[in-house]
Amino acid sequence: KNLKRKVTDNLNSLLYKMKEESLIDLRWEYKSIKNEIKVCYISLKMDYVEMMFYIKENKIRLGEKQKQILEFLKNNEDVELNDLVQLLNASKSSIKSLEEKNLIEFKYEDFYRESKSNFNYQNKDVILNEEQNNAIEKITSEMFNEDKKPYMIHGVTGSGKTEVYMEVIDYALKQGLDSIVLVPEISLTPQTIARFKNRFKDIVGVFHSRLSEGEKHDVFREIQKGNIRILIGARSAIFAPFNSLGVVIVDEFHESSYKSDKNPKFSTLEIGRYLVKKRNITLVMGSATPSVEEYYRAKNGEYELIELKKRANNKPLPKIEVVDMKEELKCGNRSFLSNKLRLQIEQEIKNNNQVILFLNRRGYSSFVSCRECGYVFECKNCDISLTYHKSQNIGKCHYCGYEEVIPKVCPECKSKYIKEFGLGTEKIEEEIKQIFEGVRVLRLDKDTTSQKYEMENILNKFQNKEADILIGTQMISKGLDFKHVTLVGILSADMMLNFPDFKSFENTFQLVTQVSGRAGRSEKEGKVILQAYDTDSSVIKRIVNYDFDGFYEDEIKIRKLFNYTPFNNMISVVVSGKNEYMVKKNITNFYNTLVYLLKERGISDFDFILGPNPCSISKINSNYRWQILFKDDNIEINLLKGIIKYICITKRELVFDKDVNISIDINPNSIL
Repeated sequence: KNLKRKVTDNLNSLLYKMKEESLIDLRWEYKSIKNEIKVCYISLKMDYVEMMFYIKENKIRLGEKQKQILEFLKNNEDVELNDLVQLLNASKSSIKSLEEKNLIEFKYEDFYRESKSNFNYQNKDVILNEEQNNAIEKITSEMFNEDKKPYMIHGVTGSGKTEVYMEVIDYALKQGLDSIVLVPEISLTPQTIARFKNRFKDIVGVFHSRLSEGEKHDVFREIQKGNIRILIGARSAIFAPFNSLGVVIVDEFHESSYKSDKNPKFSTLEIGRYLVKKRNITLVMGSATPSVEEYYRAKNGEYELIELKKRANNKPLPKIEVVDMKEELKCGNRSFLSNKLRLQIEQEIKNNNQVILFLNRRGYSSFVSCRECGYVFECKNCDISLTYHKSQNIGKCHYCGYEEVIPKVCPECKSKYIKEFGLGTEKIEEEIKQIFEGVRVLRLDKDTTSQKYEMENILNKFQNKEADILIGTQMISKGLDFKHVTLVGILSADMMLNFPDFKSFENTFQLVTQVSGRAGRSEKEGKVILQAYDTDSSVIKRIVNYDFDGFYEDEIKIRKLFNYTPFNNMISVVVSGKNEYMVKKNITNFYNTLVYLLKERGISDFDFILGPNPCSISKINSNYRWQILFKDDNIEINLLKGIIKYICITKRELVFDKDVNISIDINPNSIL
């Protein structure tokens, strides 16, 4: 096996050297695999009376089952093969024999594997308000303008953005144009799919990563045939092969999942802006909490900004009340539930309402440690602690999937004082059931939705009032609409605020605002209780008043001061591999080569280069990781891109060893 790998490596090296010397030409080709399913239909080859004469004249012998098949086909045209086998208990060999005797014929037709959705959604009679009608009029009236800009709909949670999308799509359909609706993560938005399918029926298709290759192929084939006119999907759906694409809608466009951090890396919004210029499509981006950099574009006239300031039901946004958990500790309350939230949950359940509790961490606890010697159970492949999952008594790595059973004694000092620390959704579920006896609880996180359709099943149960409390991670923040939810509890705002990332304030504002918007979406008014230790945080004060503009003004000043996006671009180059010494050597080679080439161009100030340093998470899945960060501060971004591309791609073999991987990302979501 090792010899085979060595021969292959040597062959590849030889081929690339021959290419460098212009002796051969290397070309990559993609071989398309259709992966189509055909359905076989059976019918008589001639009129029944004519066929009986044909059988007699040619002295064709038939078994009893074959006579039964012919009699059945006399009264039923174009019967599907498998249906015929099942209905008459016939064998395929006897059917094939009839074809060989020239009595029946087979017809093969394409079969479309449609993705199923188990979520039930009841249509509502919707009367659009003035803000919604103005938004629709603005977008549809400019649909065929050649110099139009992308549209940003900044609408509060529950303002009816989806209704605006559907009206714009309906108008486009009447003009003969197709539409793409992008959602942050397809498995998290079953309600959106159900709403579109209820209104537009069979012309709606769904495209996402959980489909099989055959199902994906079928969706693209139906698009090309014109049978699918509206496609709902995650970020890759933007590449769907529509012939008459007119509208692209990006819902909750602030979500980081719209930027791919895996190869091939791409930004969905960047592609959308390109399509506006090159194909004159209408790009509509909607969010209650726009990202700072995109809102900056809107403020500077790159987008048409449309504001929806009122909820569609004319109800006020739910009141957010902050509870200081430091004061709870002083009063002797060590529970994760403040007294205020516990009493409010009791009241809402008593009134036959529903409650959502939000915590941005799955599992039972953050980590497991020995109280005697301080030993922490860590992943064997990554530089992080294992998250404890009590139901299976395992520690699980949420980066690479490694897991191990947590022993009863410490592997370091043999002490029995093994204890879990921190808080996770699994632990909350267990304790909520103990605190509120008889209350029905559902949990929604990656652990409970790993099976296909589990997400829809959980949401269906909650919508049908088969549970009183829904506990969840950020999955519950996206687009869910439950009319009986009157209380949202946010258990630990500090967990998000203190994340080591310059976007942590922005992410906290977005998440808390979005989760808060799940309350009071129907006739019943909603309330939010936000628990935090740092109640003086400027972000929390902005959240309480739903003051996005104030938050934006605070944040944009900090971004400008530290030259973060949108004022500067950032490029990340990560070198990784199994051997730490080799990784360090390779990133040093990269740095030295880059500095040499920059000096050749007269550049001597290298303050815009940060590193090389180990990544914050220095090992993932047994790969050591080192990083260099670049800001286009006092250097032209295209020059920097060109040099990095030259070193990492054009001259890769001269600078880097084969056993390392290189990842280049522009304005990455995370630099961990």
